Amino acid sequence: MNIFGKVTQVCLALVMAALPAANAYADREGDPLDASTLDKIETYVKEQFVIAGIPGGSYAIVDRGNIVRSAGIGYADLETRREATPETVYATASVTKPFTAAAVLRLAEQRVVDLDAPVVSYLPWFRYEDRSASSRVTVRHLLTHSAGVSRYSADGAIYQDVENNRNSMEGAARALRTVKMNAAPGARGQYCNTCFNVLGLIVEEVTGKPYEEYMRESLFEPLGMDDASFRPSEAANADVAKEYGYMFGFATEVTPYWKEFGSSQAPEGGAYGSATDLARFAAAALGYGADPFFASGTLDAYHNAGVPASDLLNAVYTESGFEASELHGTRVLAKSGDGMGSSSEIILIPRMGAGLVLFVGEADGEACGRIAKGIASLMLGRPPASVDGMPNALQVVGQVSLGILILSGILAIWLVGSVIRHRRRGYAARRRWAVALRAAIYAIFSVPVWYLLLAFRPTEAGFYGYPYDFAIAMIAIVVPLTLWAAYSAALLAFGRQEHLVKEAERQ
Repeated sequence: MNIFGKVTQVCLALVMAALPAANAYADREGDPLDASTLDKIETYVKEQFVIAGIPGGSYAIVDRGNIVRSAGIGYADLETRREATPETVYATASVTKPFTAAAVLRLAEQRVVDLDAPVVSYLPWFRYEDRSASSRVTVRHLLTHSAGVSRYSADGAIYQDVENNRNSMEGAARALRTVKMNAAPGARGQYCNTCFNVLGLIVEEVTGKPYEEYMRESLFEPLGMDDASFRPSEAANADVAKEYGYMFGFATEVTPYWKEFGSSQAPEGGAYGSATDLARFAAAALGYGADPFFASGTLDAYHNAGVPASDLLNAVYTESGFEASELHGTRVLAKSGDGMGSSSEIILIPRMGAGLVLFVGEADGEACGRIAKGIASLMLGRPPASVDGMPNALQVVGQVSLGILILSGILAIWLVGSVIRHRRRGYAARRRWAVALRAAIYAIFSVPVWYLLLAFRPTEAGFYGYPYDFAIAMIAIVVPLTLWAAYSAALLAFGRQEHLVKEAERQ
């Protein structure tokens, strides 16, 4: 073949390679989003932030691969009044899962990872309590949250030894050996944070690179996610939002997500990024962009395959890390992330070739999800729901904690008064049945609180896994309850009966 023929062949190959990126999504329904719709979205988001009392955040809309609208709202730092922008960096929390899934699927397309291979073929030591059943858990099961374990038992196993598991992905995964399986692998979709941390270990095993380094080189940099990282303080961009939670119902700055959770949780929820970063990922996940792996539409098959979610209403855990469901009769792919001090949401509408990303600069995942669905509704030409009257769960917990703290003070004062009164009467137990009932009630209430404090760890953040205000409230209430139960039992066992005291006084 002469030089002209070779050049012609190369040019033809290049043209054919470019065709899928240009034409695979040419049949997307509907017209591109117009300025009027985008203006309605901007007005709606700003209104909802005011209604919900959200300090700040950002959002971005993508349409046919382009970021057609993005904006920051409110403040990234309440103290300095630094305004939020589309480039302000927030914790993505569980929106990290589609990132990890994309990395694993890329490796599968490269035939480096076999999705139907057992996890033990990559990590021979991997197991749950049932070694035999564990050996049947595949990479695909991890992707679809169908490994056969409860989220709470799996997470709890890691949190029992935070010192050794906090910054060790392998240590955290080895801790799963005590977890009981509640379903056969692949039988049921139930949310699984630890599944994605195990996927991160598989990435490390087959690539020979640390998970975070591989993600930066293979995903963040190729997609132009310039501010995405797992250590935002070390990123070049200094525009990192402060993270806000609640203490007894009042807004307060909290420790950043990555510092609270450590690196062992990075593959399931440790990434940080801006609205612009997530918008670029959303565009790629829809099949647009410069990266051939995404632009060729490779993810479509994984968007459409998955396992029904037993813990979500009418949703499917897809192989791509998104949750598939319907909104106004239209199929959407969504993923939400609830951090300690920020919340995130990404929604794709494949039929339209459009999507959105949203950051809320406080721990209010419910409001973030409602606003994100409202944006998607406007994109679909439907009226959006409002967050008006929608309580912030963590704020409510804080207010309840404050109430418990006040109640504990009342109980403590009452106990001191009771001791003084009984001392004056020579510790005589009047109405012993009432004292016995009181001892039983206080014991019944105190036992589960002690269990929660000492034996159950819902997370590794906060105080022993609990928000600080709730932990303070539990400690404050369980102490007087326990003292009341013990004191009442002591009166029954050792206190004199009231009629004997009266007889002694008459004599």
